[in-house]
Order: sequence, then structure tokens, then C-alpha cells
Amino acid sequence: MGPNGTQGGQGPTGADLRVRAADDADAATAARFHADRIDQGFLSFLGTGFLTRLYRRISRTPGSFLLVAVDDRAEGGRDGGGVVGFIAGSSDVGGLYRRFVLHDGVPAGLAAAPRLARGWRRVLETLRHGSGGSGTGRGTELLAVAVDPDHGGRGVGTALVDAFLARTVADGGTAAYVVVGADNATAIGLYSRCGFTTAGEFELHAGTRSVLMQWDRPAA
Repeated sequence: MGPNGTQGGQGPTGADLRVRAADDADAATAARFHADRIDQGFLSFLGTGFLTRLYRRISRTPGSFLLVAVDDRAEGGRDGGGVVGFIAGSSDVGGLYRRFVLHDGVPAGLAAAPRLARGWRRVLETLRHGSGGSGTGRGTELLAVAVDPDHGGRGVGTALVDAFLARTVADGGTAAYVVVGADNATAIGLYSRCGFTTAGEFELHAGTRSVLMQWDRPAA
């Protein structure tokens, strides 16, 4: 999706935090987190209705996945029954977008029609990225990650990225990458701590610099 954003922090995760695979009900929660916490990139502009359909499709598509962090102490709490963050990934972004257009394109497009009309250039730029254009790395792409602001500084972001990498390896992958805004120092720091390295810079959207960061599975 890139360039993605994150709101997380350092510090111990705690025994009450766990990361699990998301279900359809978690898609709306991920959409709200995305809209509220990720101010870079284009997708937040399209609204929570569009994002809910997108994250539901991610959770249903082979080769793509949506994970959520749950604070058991907050179960049944204010947002998503204790969900305090999410992360999404795909090993076939082009295939994911094609499935989204096929199954969700009409209702999602109608819901976001005025915004899509104003931002059609960015739609094309995003689709080109999903088809393997500039800024595409090797392996599974980390599409987006966000954390509840009330849980910042507790290691939730790190736990989510670690879970993303573990899922990538469990699915047979040996590499992963992420596209992030060049001025998003918080996200770049998080990915660096989790083992990503900067592979280059490019413009996903005209006039906005993005960084491509790459992760490769350490040799046994």
C-alpha cells in the first residue's frame, strides 16, 4: 500500500499482549486504526468504509494476512474488544488488488467515489506499485501497521512487526519489505530495530519521497 505509517514504541510487551490472526470482525477495527493513525499515503483519504472492505479482503485472500494485537486486560474494551493494533502483509500485492477490484470494487468505489475522483492520479500510482513498479522489494510486503495511542511505548509495534516476520517465514518466505515515508522517523526506527535495512529511495506519489526497506531471513 505504502508509504505506510506506524505509531508504536519501545519497551516490554508484557504477558497480557498477544498477536493473533484477524477475522472479518477485526477488519472494521483495523480500518479505524488506519484512518486515525496513518496520516501518510493515500488510503486514509478514502475513508473507513473503503478501508474496512480492503482489510476484510486481505484477511480472506491466500498469500495475504491481517494480524491484530490484543491486550487481554482490555478485552471487551473501548475498541475492537481489546484490539490495540494491527499489521497487514501480502506476498502477492498485485493479486490482492485484483481480487479486491473483482469482489469489492463496485461497492467500495461507490462509497469513496467523490474522493476517488479527486485523487485518481494517486489511485493509479498505488496500483502501479502493487503491480511491481518502482519501490518493490523482495518477498512479502508489509502493507500497514498501526497501534492504539493509549498503548504507545509498550512494545506493541515491535510485537506486531515480529509477528509479521514470523508469519512470513511460516508461510515459506525468506524475505520481506516495507515502503515508508522518508520523513517518518518513528516507523523507520521501528523497522530498523526489527532487522530491516534501507534499500533505496523513490517517489511512490509525485513529490513525496519514500524509503524502501528490506528484510532477509538470517542464515541458519
